[in-house]
Amino acid sequence: MRSNVLYAGLAGWAIMMASFNISASSRHDEGIGFYIGYDGLATIASGTYAGLPNPNVDRLTLLLDHGEHFHGIGAYSYSGTASAPNVLPTNANNRIPEISSLENPLPLELGSGLYDGTLRSAVGSSEYSHLGIASIQSLAGHASGSMEDILFQSSNNRWSGSLNNVELGLRLVESTQGLHVGTATTKDIYSTGDVFNLGISNNFEFKPIYWVDASAPGGIYSATFELLNTETGSSIKDSGTFHLNFAVSPIPEPSTYAMLLAGLFFVAWAARRHARQERESLISSVPNQMTRL
Repeated sequence: MRSNVLYAGLAGWAIMMASFNISASSRHDEGIGFYIGYDGLATIASGTYAGLPNPNVDRLTLLLDHGEHFHGIGAYSYSGTASAPNVLPTNANNRIPEISSLENPLPLELGSGLYDGTLRSAVGSSEYSHLGIASIQSLAGHASGSMEDILFQSSNNRWSGSLNNVELGLRLVESTQGLHVGTATTKDIYSTGDVFNLGISNNFEFKPIYWVDASAPGGIYSATFELLNTETGSSIKDSGTFHLNFAVSPIPEPSTYAMLLAGLFFVAWAARRHARQERESLISSVPNQMTRL
């Protein structure tokens, strides 16, 4: 009886985990890991600032697909006391990868084709590497209980409102020198300005490629953005700021390569010299052994 209960429990756990994993990758296979919606929560429900107006109400929000719910990235926030709060245009959870994940910045890898001679972003093992962004409305209209429907209606439909009359722009606030943003067809979308038009918010899709020259110095490369509603007369407001972090592994200088080769040569020479000395010692000991015999 106990084994049957244990089996049923394990089976239920396996089904639950399988469901979570499916939900966690609702559009990951398309490279989409982020969505844009606007915040419909009027009042903060809990915590230090419970009862205060939500500083993000009607603001565009970058939403990380985190399984059966979203994480709002870089949303407006309060600081200070509840009786005299300050409004900040970002919050502590404003970086990708999220600080709480303890993940390293996303690695850049060798590019090809249009991105030949570069180190570029690519989908990897991290959930944060699915850098494509789509409208939250792309999740609407699916079957009840489907992974898209669960994600769309998460947090009591907080972000599921229609984005009619919203024209989206992605503003590059600042970036590390040498870091560029492109697409599959355009290598640098910010070459002529700091705002890239994403399109009509109910049906847009954007798959950015972040890149540096293949010879770029090693280090952390970051880009800071905000979402804009460029449509005049709309009640939907701009988002807070958020950051994406990438890592470039340092490439050894020519002098470092020379030192490495010299070191390898010395190790090989020392090993050969030691082996030769051992052979000579063994040969010289043979006559003495024969004399004793």
